[in-house]
Amino acid sequence: MRRIVRMQTTEARSRRAIVGLASVAALALSGASALAQDAFRMGGVMSMTGGGASIGRSASEAWKLAVEAINANGGVLGKPVRFTLGDTMTDPTHGVSETRRLIESEKIQALVGPATSQETIPIVAVTKDAKVGQISTAAASTLTPEVGPTHFSTSVTAANQMIPNIDFAIGKLGAKKIAILSDNGGMSKAGVVDLIKYLESKNMKPVAIQEFAFRAEDMTPQLFSMRSAGADAILFISSLGDDARKMLENRLDIGWNVPVLGNQTMTNYAVGNVAVIGAEAFKDVYSTQFVGMTYCPSDALGASPFAKFVATARAKVPDIDKLGGAAALTPYYIQPIILAAAINGAGTADGAAVAKWLETNASKVEPIIGPIAASATNHFLPAPAAIKVVKNPYKVREDGLVERADCGS
Repeated sequence: MRRIVRMQTTEARSRRAIVGLASVAALALSGASALAQDAFRMGGVMSMTGGGASIGRSASEAWKLAVEAINANGGVLGKPVRFTLGDTMTDPTHGVSETRRLIESEKIQALVGPATSQETIPIVAVTKDAKVGQISTAAASTLTPEVGPTHFSTSVTAANQMIPNIDFAIGKLGAKKIAILSDNGGMSKAGVVDLIKYLESKNMKPVAIQEFAFRAEDMTPQLFSMRSAGADAILFISSLGDDARKMLENRLDIGWNVPVLGNQTMTNYAVGNVAVIGAEAFKDVYSTQFVGMTYCPSDALGASPFAKFVATARAKVPDIDKLGGAAALTPYYIQPIILAAAINGAGTADGAAVAKWLETNASKVEPIIGPIAASATNHFLPAPAAIKVVKNPYKVREDGLVERADCGS
C-alpha cells in the first residue's frame, strides 16, 4: 500500500478579540489515506502570520519536503508521518496555546519549530512538561539543557555564528574598530553579550553597539551612529531576511562601504534580497554558513548532499527563489530529518529517551549542512567545524552552494 502524509492546521484561535487567519492547506504526498492511529504524529509550530510570516512559508515548504523524504525511507517507528502545522502568529503567547493544542488535541508525539528565541523559550516549557522531543531554530544561549531537556536547535548560537566573522575581520580584513548592530530578539541580545566578551579576549571593545526592532523601517540612525564612531567593520545579527535587506539598503543609501559581517540569516536570504536591492548593496558583505552548503572552486559541481537537496527543492517548491532559494529552507528541512533519526535510534518517541540518544549519537546523523554534535551540556546541534565565513553570499553556484572565504588559505 502506498502511504500518504497530511500537513494541516485548524483555524488559528487567538486569546484576544482578533479573528484568526485561515489554516494552511492539507498536503497529500502519495497514495492512499493513512488513518491517524496508523501514523506517527509530528507537529510543527511556526509564525505563518504576523511579523514573522516571511519565515513561515519557507519552513512549511521545507517540512513538506522533509516529511516526504522520511516516509520514502520507512517513516518513524515503522509508521508514515502525519504532520500538523500550528501558527504562532508571531506571538509567543499564541505560540504556547498552539503548542498545547498540538499536544493535547492533535496528540502529536514530536515537535519542530518555532523560529525565534522569544517564541521558543515559552514553548519549551510546554514541551518539557509534556516530555515531547522538539527541534527549533532558536539560537539564544539561555536555551540550555536544564531549561529545555527535550529541546534541541539546528541553529548555532548568535555568538558561535559570529565568532568566525570576528576572527576573519581581524585576521583578514585588518579591522580595528568593530561595531555591533543587532535586532532586539532574545537570540541577538544574548549574542551581543557574548560577542563583547569575545572581543575583550582579543583586547578589543566595540566602538558602537546599536539595536533595531524586527521589521525596522529605517536603520540609518544606527548606521550614522556607527559611522560617527569610526567603525571599520560591522558585525550584523538579524533573525529576519527582511531586516538584513533593509540594513544593506540603508547602508547603500548613505554611501557607506564599510565591511559587513552577518550571521547565517544574511546568507540564507541573500538570493531573494539581491533581487530586490541589487548586487551593489552586497559590496564588502561577508556572512557565515554551514560548511555543507559551501564550496571551494576545486569542488565538484552538484556532488554534495546539499546540492542534491537543492535540485529536489527547485523541482518541487513553486517560486523557490522568492523564498530565498533552497538555503532558506535548509534550517527547517533538517529538523524533522534529525528528529526522525533520533526517534528511530531510540526506538521510542519519549522525549527524554530521544534527548539521551542525540546527546550520545548525534554525530551518527549526517544532515546536509555538515557535522552535528550534542552533549548533556549543549543542545545546539551544529558542530563548531560546521560554520564557515563566505564571501558574496548572493553569488550562488549553479548547484546552490556559496563560496567560502578561506579557500586557498
